[in-house]
Amino acid sequence: MKELTLGDIRKQHRVKQEVVAMALSVTASGVSKLESKRIQDVSLQRAAAYLAAVGGSLTIEVTLPDGGTLDFA
Repeated sequence: MKELTLGDIRKQHRVKQEVVAMALSVTASGVSKLESKRIQDVSLQRAAAYLAAVGGSLTIEVTLPDGGTLDFA
């Protein structure tokens, strides 16, 4: 099964690279380089900014050894 990429998400939501580039203050070429990486190889900060640019968000849930959880949005 093919891994989902940031580019796949952008295309599914019909957002142009130029829109993402403006939101991230990078060039379209910079967006292309970011989209060529696996999602897990992109920093959390950059992934969150990218997802916000296409109308989404990134939420992280941490499970602690005692079973408690922490949520980060």
